[in-house]
Amino acid sequence: MSAVYARPMVVGLDLPSVDRIGEALDRGEPIGLVHDRLPAGERDALIARLRAAAIPEDTAAVVFTTGSTGRPKGVVLSTAAMAAAVRASARLLGVRDGDRWLLALPPAHVAGLGVIARSRAMGVMPIVAETAAATAAATATAATTAGATAAAAVSLASLVPSQLVALLEDERWRPSERLRGVLVGGAAATAALIGRARARGVPVLTTYGMSETFGQVATSPPGEVPPAGAVGKALDGVAIAAGTRAEPAPILVTTASAFSGYLDEARPAGEQVVTSDLGFVEDGWLYVVGRADDVIITGGEKVHPVAIEAALARVPGVASVCIVGVPDERWGQLVAAALVVASGFDGGALDAAIAALAPHARPRRIAMVESLPLGPTGKIDRRAVAAGFRAAV
Repeated sequence: MSAVYARPMVVGLDLPSVDRIGEALDRGEPIGLVHDRLPAGERDALIARLRAAAIPEDTAAVVFTTGSTGRPKGVVLSTAAMAAAVRASARLLGVRDGDRWLLALPPAHVAGLGVIARSRAMGVMPIVAETAAATAAATATAATTAGATAAAAVSLASLVPSQLVALLEDERWRPSERLRGVLVGGAAATAALIGRARARGVPVLTTYGMSETFGQVATSPPGEVPPAGAVGKALDGVAIAAGTRAEPAPILVTTASAFSGYLDEARPAGEQVVTSDLGFVEDGWLYVVGRADDVIITGGEKVHPVAIEAALARVPGVASVCIVGVPDERWGQLVAAALVVASGFDGGALDAAIAALAPHARPRRIAMVESLPLGPTGKIDRRAVAAGFRAAV
């Protein structure tokens, strides 16, 4: 690490933040991005870490992970890594005259920063969701994302599943004819959700990436329908290795967009990223079965929450579901399900879906909740869900 320090920058989903980030990137000034909606104590702690740590001289930005599994990690991204990621995305999606990206994700996290970087490479500004929603004349829900995607100028977008759900809540909503690609990632999207979106005419491209690779490394190519459960194919210049369908293993990614290291930790140089996600590759398609630290061990058996969530999400009226493990004296952990249900919910179908699971994978505790807690990027906060089950004991 060199004696170079990232300038802390507290940013939100607004045009001034986009301008400040773009100007810093143009100047080659290393910046450390902090979400403006974090509690004051957490925000101050991240700013202190940025001011104390040295980073490599070629650093473009430091972004923090959400800390959903522990202390947030400061991911150091170089100018070269950012450029490689932008090029790989452009080769997959293409660049057309008049393309405009929708910025609907916090720019303090890599998905939002990626939209800014891609837009900057095209020489245009992204369309900020909250701004577009205020000016778009469209029949849309109150969700700013829905209003923004109705804006005629939007051609590309990057969303998390919860935002896609918000788009589909208004049955009258239809995407603009210019909208040619919607990357959906950040968390597992159910087959039912993707199917609903495509039936509505949303050009969904499921994608997989992480902060450590500056976003997408595997995406469903435009025009190709992925096999059931597949996320996407490796982007040009990216190599992905994992386990098998019978034995998922940690996903290994080799890419020129790999991060330089963590803010407070030493990391050997190299282009391979060992992820915390489990998956496998078949016929060139990547399948992600969940995070290694989300795996539930119950009675010595492994349960992958994503697989159970996919099964229960197919039940009529189940709007969203989160599977977690809760401590149990006898079994080590019990499988627990938190469900948000809507009109048309079929309790009998839920019982049947649970009965169809392997005995060790069946939820032993079920909670019907009004909503699932979300983190700042719109992902379901599994730690908060698990805490709710523990508090209810």
